This record gives sequence, structure tokens and C-alpha cells, in this order.
Amino acid sequence: MRWSWLFLSLLFISTGCRHADIPKLPASHGHLSFAMERLLAKKDTPPGPLWEESLRNEATSLLDTSTLEVEPEQAPAVFAEVVQLLRGTPSEEELTRALSDLRAVCDAGFHEACEFMRKELGNPKKISGGRYHFTKEMIEQQKFAFMVFRCRINTEGWVRDCTIVEGDGMDGAEQNLAVLFRSRFSPATLAGHPMSIPYTFSVRFRPAPAWDGLSRAEVLAWARLRVSQYPQSTLAWGNLALELADQAPEDPLYPQAVARAHALAPKAWWPATELAWQRVQAGQYAAAMMVVRTPMRRERENPYVLETGAAAHFGLGQCAEALKLQERAVGLLPEEWPAPERERFQRKLKDYQAACAAPAVSAAPDPR
Repeated sequence: MRWSWLFLSLLFISTGCRHADIPKLPASHGHLSFAMERLLAKKDTPPGPLWEESLRNEATSLLDTSTLEVEPEQAPAVFAEVVQLLRGTPSEEELTRALSDLRAVCDAGFHEACEFMRKELGNPKKISGGRYHFTKEMIEQQKFAFMVFRCRINTEGWVRDCTIVEGDGMDGAEQNLAVLFRSRFSPATLAGHPMSIPYTFSVRFRPAPAWDGLSRAEVLAWARLRVSQYPQSTLAWGNLALELADQAPEDPLYPQAVARAHALAPKAWWPATELAWQRVQAGQYAAAMMVVRTPMRRERENPYVLETGAAAHFGLGQCAEALKLQERAVGLLPEEWPAPERERFQRKLKDYQAACAAPAVSAAPDPR
């Protein structure tokens, strides 16, 4: 496995592992869920240039600090207020609040709000820029470099307020930061209104084929080094969690890496799902449900997300919800997916069906 860059898009798209291969068993739940995502997204693209720029829309980061909680019966009224506001000419502050309110209403289970955000929240698009700097020494010595910049794209589409998350002091970092400041985008929009929004840019110099020659152990060692050097980097912790899911899920650091990745990016689907799965294994069903709700609202359904939600519902004695999610998960599994995994999903569905037909769910088998 090559690199698995974790947080590079609004819905968590990998740009590192180039081939959406069917995974080999045995494999961890985390590795299987991410492999499934790659397969569903059909991210099988050819290698890019030496400098690759990746972009993460952090619209959801605006929502993580929201204190608004909406009860299900309040959701229609709150949603109507937001829609009415967006029909006018809202200020920047009102747009930010509207986005936060939409997330709260979506969290309350009002699907119209979820659908509204999917349709009306537009990503910035690059218009110009992106000619990044690399030194002659980097080319001659085949050095690998990875830089992460956290910025803001304003309502005019200019990159502003950048900080270096990874790569401070590295040769070329300041030059590449200057490139970002000269780049131009069409701004993010909510219902057609331009918004100033946080973005994270990751830029890497990949000296192929030298980089491809690294062993799996070396790749994992580098992932560990990154988090030690940049303990506040979401990309670093996400990359480490994915590498551990692939190579060493039994490592005591794995659950810590997942928890840290989730803490730094609470709305990202993969760490949330894996943290919820770990909580299911520990019998913490209510805590698991709180975490997995966000991934279950994604437009593209991943069977491993659905089975995690089903297990949490079943552990809470919510049979109808568990059966619905597990049935959907079974139906979404591709025919080419490993047979033992497809059989495991089917067995779990039969377990739920048998237990839910019994007089009391308290006598049901463990959902783990």
C-alpha cells in the first residue's frame, strides 16, 4: 500500500492508494471499510506530477463548534427559517450561522436539511495557480517532501490567512506558500451566496520511482515520525491510523490514532466509523451511536458504515433500525468483494432477524 491521505476532500477522499484493489483477508474492519470506499469511489487514477496539490473543503469544521441542539419536532421550523434567510442577502456571519443550523437540523434527523446541504453547499474551484517550487537538490537526491497549509479562501476566491501545519522550515515551504497566495478560486457558496471558508492544502514532492521502493515497514515508520513531529496535524494522524489499520491493527497505538484523528476532524467519516466500531466491540452502544450518526448521513453509503450503525442500534435494543441498516449493507456489497466478508454480513443479518423475532431483545446474541 502506498500513501493513504486521509482528509483531502469534503467527504474524505483518498488520493494516495492508486489502485482500488479488492483487499486480501484477513484484514481489519478499518482497512476493509477504507478499501470499500476506494472501490465505491472508483479512485483508480494514474500517478500525478512530482508536485501534487490536494485540497480539503473544511466546511464541516465551521459546524464543529456549534452549540445549537435541535429536537426533531423543532427541525422543520428551524429549517424553514434558514431557507427564508438564504432567500435574502445574508451577511457572512449569517451564512456561517445558517450552515451551523442546517447541520444541527440534519443531526436531528430532518433529511430535507441534509439533502439541502448536499445540493446547495458548493466547493471552491481552482481558476489559476499551483506552479509549486522544488529545488534542484530535491530532484537530484530524490528527496520526498510533504507540506500542509491551513488557509482560508475568501469570498473573492483568494487564499488568505495561511499557517504551515507540516513542513515549517522545510526547503521550499515559504515559496510554496507564496504560490498559494497567488492562486485564485471561485469561492465556496451556500445557496448561491459566496462564503469565506477554511481550506487545507497538502503539497507533496514524490520522487518516483525512489519513493515506491520503500518497504511497508518504512512507510509505517514515516507515518509514526510525522505524528511525533506534527502532533496537531489531522493529515498526519489520519495517515498513521490508516497505515496501522492496514499493517498493525493490533498495535496499542491504533485506537489512540483513530481517536486522535476523530478529535481533530469530528465530521470525517472514516475515523468516526472506526471509533464507533471500537466502541461497539467494547459494548458502548450509545457512545458508538453518537459517533456513527454523521457517517451514516453521507450521500454515498458504505456497507461498513451501515453495519456499524446496525450493531449500535441492535445493542441498544432497536431492532427495526438494526435490521433496516444491516439489510441495506448486505445489499450494497459488490459481488467481487471477498466471499467470507459477504457471508459474515449475511450471518449477522440472520442473527438479528432471529433475535428480533424472539419475545425480548435482551436475550439476543452480542452484536459484536
